[in-house]
This record gives sequence, C-alpha cells and structure tokens, in this order.
Amino acid sequence: MDRFLFPVVWFLSSITLALSLVLHNGYSLGILLLFLLSLVFYFPLKKRAPPFEFIKLDTALFVVLLIYGLAMMFFVYLDGWHTRELDRPSRFVFALPVLALLMRCRPNNLSWLFYGVVSGAIGAFCLGLYERLILGYGRAHGAEHPIMFGDTSMMLGLMSCAAAFYFYSRKSYIWLAVSVIGVLCGVGGSILSGSRGGWVALPLIGLFLLWQSRDLLGKKNVTAVALISFVVVTSAVAVPQTGIQGRVMQAVDDVARYIEGDFKASSLGLRFEMWKGALYMFESSPVFGVGEYGAKEFKQRLANEGIISEQAVVFDHAHNEYLNALSLTGIIGFLALMAVYLVPLRLFLRKMREYKNNWNVKAYAMAGALVPMSYMDFALSQSMFSHNIGVMMYVFPIVFFWAAVRWAEKEYTEGLATESLKANKSD
Repeated sequence: MDRFLFPVVWFLSSITLALSLVLHNGYSLGILLLFLLSLVFYFPLKKRAPPFEFIKLDTALFVVLLIYGLAMMFFVYLDGWHTRELDRPSRFVFALPVLALLMRCRPNNLSWLFYGVVSGAIGAFCLGLYERLILGYGRAHGAEHPIMFGDTSMMLGLMSCAAAFYFYSRKSYIWLAVSVIGVLCGVGGSILSGSRGGWVALPLIGLFLLWQSRDLLGKKNVTAVALISFVVVTSAVAVPQTGIQGRVMQAVDDVARYIEGDFKASSLGLRFEMWKGALYMFESSPVFGVGEYGAKEFKQRLANEGIISEQAVVFDHAHNEYLNALSLTGIIGFLALMAVYLVPLRLFLRKMREYKNNWNVKAYAMAGALVPMSYMDFALSQSMFSHNIGVMMYVFPIVFFWAAVRWAEKEYTEGLATESLKANKSD
C-alpha cells in the first residue's frame, strides 16, 4: 500500500500548486483528495513505527493553525452564527490531518513540489496572456478576482526563485532554466492582472532572496542577477504596453485627488474610505470587533453621517487584512492573525539558518517562508483571508513545505548516519 500511497500524496500536493490558477478551483481538487486520504490512511499509518519523532516546532505549527481556525469560528459565533462563514476558517483545521499524513508518507522525490510551483507560475502567465491578448480583458483574472489572481501568481513566481536555487545547487540546469522562466511568468502574471499591491513585494523579497543565496551563487553571480533584475524591472516599467506605468500613475493621481477631497470613487480613494471606516469600527469595539455582519450596519451608519463615502459601504472587507482583522475581530483577532503569519515564518527561517549551506533542506524552508512573507505584503492592500483561494493558498503550501523540510532534514541526518557507519567499519 505504501508504495502506491506515498507517491500519490506528494503528487497531489504538487498538482494543487500547479493547477491553483489554471483551472476554476484548481487548488481544491488535490486538497480534497489529500484530506480524504488523511481520514482513511492516517490511523493505519500511525499504528506503525513513526518515521521520525515529532518535535516542538511541529507542535507549534499544529497549534497556531488550530488556534487561528477555532478563533475565527468563535468570531462567527459572536457574529450571529452564520454557518456559511465557517467555510474559510475550517480550512485551517482541515489542513492539520493533511500535515500529519504528509509527515508519515516518505516522498520518493521532493522535487515534485517545485515542479508544481514552477508549473503553476507558468500556467498563470499563459492564462493571463490569453485573457489579455485573445479575449481582450482589461485585467487577467482567471476564475478569481484580478487581485487574488495577481497576488497568487506573484507568490508562485517568488517561490520559483527557491526552486531555481535548489536546481542550481544540484546542477540540474534544465530545471534551473524552467524555474527562471517560472519566476518571470509569476511576476508577469501579476503584471497582467494589474494588481499593484503585489508589486510592493518585489524589491523587499528580492533583496531577501539575493542575500540568502549569496554563498550559493557567489558575489559575481549575485551582482549579475541584481543588475539583470534591475534592467528587466526598469524596462517593464518604462514600456507603456505592460500597463505598469499607467497603474502607478493612476495610483499617484488617486492619492492626489483624495487629498484634495474632490474624488473618492477611485480605487485608492475607496480603499482610504474603507480604512477610515475600519478604524471607526475598531474604536467602537476594540476587543472583539463589530463582526462581519455587524460591520454592514455600522458602515451604513457612518455613510449616513457623511463620515465615509456611500460607495465604500458595499464592500465586504476593508481591502487591508490588518485593518479588517482589527475592525471585525478586534485586538484578539488581530493577534491571532499576526500569530498565523509570524509563527510559520519564524519556523521556516529557523530551518533556513540551521541548514544555511544545505540547499536540499534550505530551499524548501525558503519556499515555505515566502508564503507568509508574501501574504504580509499582500495584506496591506487586500484581505486575502476573505477569499477561499486566499485561505487555501496560504495554509496548504505552508503545510506542504513544512512537511518537505522535515523529510529533507531526515534524509540529511540519515545520510550522515550512513557515512558515519561506513567510516567506523573502515576503521
């Protein structure tokens, strides 16, 4: 059974990443099958000797995902127990048996996760290009909102950098080239969507990636990559056909008009109105927030009093994850949000430091760290967890890559033990 089950589990993880934007609900198919497999096979696998001991770091990830999911369910209860709102927070709980299953299924080839990431980025770009050039859409979006499509594409592109470092370290130059294409395609998919919020992540995370890879690439290669990246980004901004220049200038104009008070119906103007309303809601109920359903009445009252624009009332969230958490769930929900960002990030960064020169482990830790890093940037201009894809493409990639880190770590320690045994025998 194991010879069949183990490869299938990791293949489904890869497929989840590869199809995330290409198909409608493409991220759901693999995850659903993984969840069902975890219910059927986890306990039979548990009866056998565990592949490795669970450590405190595993427990920390389990606990933070569980607490966040249960906390958000509690806020659904406080908000009137609209059961349809349990769907998104339940995903944080459902990810736990999937994580447990992955940590008991020895992978034949962990590289499948990187194949999925790179394929997902390339697929997103191809779909976006088809929508823009053939269908004539103003913004690429696939089956999602353009912002969700663009931000997810950007994240896959950034994760493709980790894949590129991994294949470079293994001298797998064909997949290195494919991964570089994945980087460009992931960023390109974001550009085609016109989602400006994701572009903020590029310089900051780009510097992080270059710094972390400086020993692997060497000073000359790092300098070359930095210069090439600068030229590519500058050219993309300078060429009007990419749409970047227009979107940036539109943002500047929106801010100027909002400050002058003569134009509040723009994209950024409406965001400022939503953020203002969120701050009023937080001030009204700072501990537990006003709730998602309570917010509708509250915003309408603010609009009636002329505090915010009437056009800002129709939006379900504040287009800022931090302010959205503060307004709807108060400081308690905000702290839970920061925990579900920072705990996984800290765990992955710890593994990156621990295996700083071992890219067979570090690359998976880097890819995992890029998920919360990307989301913390996207959260400045979008409430990612208010969308199903936003929840699914956060919690499950974290689960996939944490399990991958632990297996890669085990393979490394087993290799050291084998070498030590051989050395002792030769003595």
